Amino acid sequence: MEKKKQSSHKLYDSLFEGVLKPLHSRNARRIFEIFNQYREYNYITTYDIQIELEKQGLSINKKEINGWLLTLQEAQLISKLNERGKPVISNYEDRYTYDLWQLSKTGLIVGQQLSIFMEKKDATLPSLTEFTPSKIHELEDLYLTAKLLITLFSRGGSTSYTELLKELAIDREKLAVYSWPDASYSEKPLFEVIVKPPSLKAKIFRIFGWVFEQDLSFKLTEEGLKVATNIASKEIN
Repeated sequence: MEKKKQSSHKLYDSLFEGVLKPLHSRNARRIFEIFNQYREYNYITTYDIQIELEKQGLSINKKEINGWLLTLQEAQLISKLNERGKPVISNYEDRYTYDLWQLSKTGLIVGQQLSIFMEKKDATLPSLTEFTPSKIHELEDLYLTAKLLITLFSRGGSTSYTELLKELAIDREKLAVYSWPDASYSEKPLFEVIVKPPSLKAKIFRIFGWVFEQDLSFKLTEEGLKVATNIASKEIN
């Protein structure tokens, strides 16, 4: 768990101190927005960017624009072409050519993900009159799955069956069902059931079909840890 936390810290640092760092600046964000707005073009020029910023009421001189372009380039959000060319967004009849810039693969992904993140999605539960037995079953499954994830996450990733029984008040057989992947939640298993090596006493009792509950434990899989971390990060303190 500690290694995963350290890995998570490095990931966040590399993200917010690397790719996303320039976007702390309003001017950098506006320039990056222009690249995303006109991503159907193979490139845009510094002249195009200057004209678009003026349309937004932002008066940024050429020197500042070039400075922000270099910052976005260092963050690998955009790339500069070797040749020069004429503007493609605005009407331009002069012979002068400008530096050519385009979104990098990273910049394209960041732009798309930011758009998805900003989309408003209204998720509401059905009213009592809309409930059906199947919907109630789905809600129960969702609740128990989420509760299992959070319980295991709060206990460092694993805990015994007896502890889960106290927390969730469901039997071992039903818990076993939740150890298998469900297409509704994940394509990979979120938990795994671990059976401790049996003692001599346990072996004797198993001959008669008895299993000690304390011999069973539940553990988050790598996929389960990702989902649990995501849920826990949204908890309101």
